[in-house]
Amino acid sequence: MKNLLIYILGMLFTLYVMVMYTEPYFFTIFLVEAGFLVYSAVTVFYMRGHVTVKLLTTTKVVRAGEMLPVTLALDNRGFLPLGNIKVRVNCRNTMGGIDRKQWICLYVNARARAQVTFHLESEYCGMVEVHIDKLKVGDFFRLFTLTKKCRENVLLPVFPEIYPISFEVGSKIRDFIGESDVFSKEKSGDDPSEVFDVRPFRPGDRMQQIHWKLTARSDEFMVKEFSRPLGYPVVVFLNFSRDDSMNKDQLKRMCRVLEAGLSISVGLAQVKCWHYIAWCGPDMSIERFPVENADDVYGLMGQLLGVRVHEKLEDCREFYAQRFGRDTFNTFLSVNMTMTIEKDGEIYEERGLDRTALSGKNFIL
Repeated sequence: MKNLLIYILGMLFTLYVMVMYTEPYFFTIFLVEAGFLVYSAVTVFYMRGHVTVKLLTTTKVVRAGEMLPVTLALDNRGFLPLGNIKVRVNCRNTMGGIDRKQWICLYVNARARAQVTFHLESEYCGMVEVHIDKLKVGDFFRLFTLTKKCRENVLLPVFPEIYPISFEVGSKIRDFIGESDVFSKEKSGDDPSEVFDVRPFRPGDRMQQIHWKLTARSDEFMVKEFSRPLGYPVVVFLNFSRDDSMNKDQLKRMCRVLEAGLSISVGLAQVKCWHYIAWCGPDMSIERFPVENADDVYGLMGQLLGVRVHEKLEDCREFYAQRFGRDTFNTFLSVNMTMTIEKDGEIYEERGLDRTALSGKNFIL
């Protein structure tokens, strides 16, 4: 706009000299200036209609704190080179935080493609949305600039960092009997739907356990041992409760909850403790996912990158029990936005969510 104003003032000066001194040369100059102004306006309209922009990304796995490579590709389908192109790139984390914007300047030859790779830093995990909403095309002398709206966007997953946490699991959790279609291969139980083993009769065995077909083919009574269904005795609840006092560092707290909760889950899986990871959606519906090994945690990680804060829960354990029942778990671990971990409704030690403190000592359940 500044260059256009100066150019128009120059045209007015030429017109003034032509009128005051009646010099025909100045009339010719004025016509050339006016024609060049019209030419610049027409070329800008033409160039805007023949330029497209795309965002390209690689499949590289990025973790919090690492750089995100994003490639901006600009295609010029016209016969004129583009020497004054500006693209506005916006970046935001879908879990919250502040939008970041930056302008990128490019030059594109006629009927060619120009690419530039820039790097965005994401301090926190989550789904990072990169989108282009505005493209500015100008002529070479920057007299005219036209804006073209764009709707190009990509989602980049930024994964949380998993750190080691050690667990010691007690007999109450080891001997937990739950509802499951999977049965223990090490211990027998009382579920008659599955036979664990067949053995000779011993004093104290019930008559209902006698395997009559095998007994008829042998010289002694044979008894069926029933199976023990394997349940999920531990619930790791990721508590993303909303709190107005946390608005400034909400994204940081959500990232710490994800890192700590998933690290706890991997630690439990390594000691072969089956468990659930659970969380609330924005509509206060409970989502839960069974975890039997570390691969299950990594498979769940992508789904958790899209979590949102929800209404405040006064008692996560009670809220979960109302949905699934109190007898469906033995131990309830809540990882909170207040940077604390609760075990069955009480603060579990004074470690907070500091990764060094969590990794430095065994958890005893």
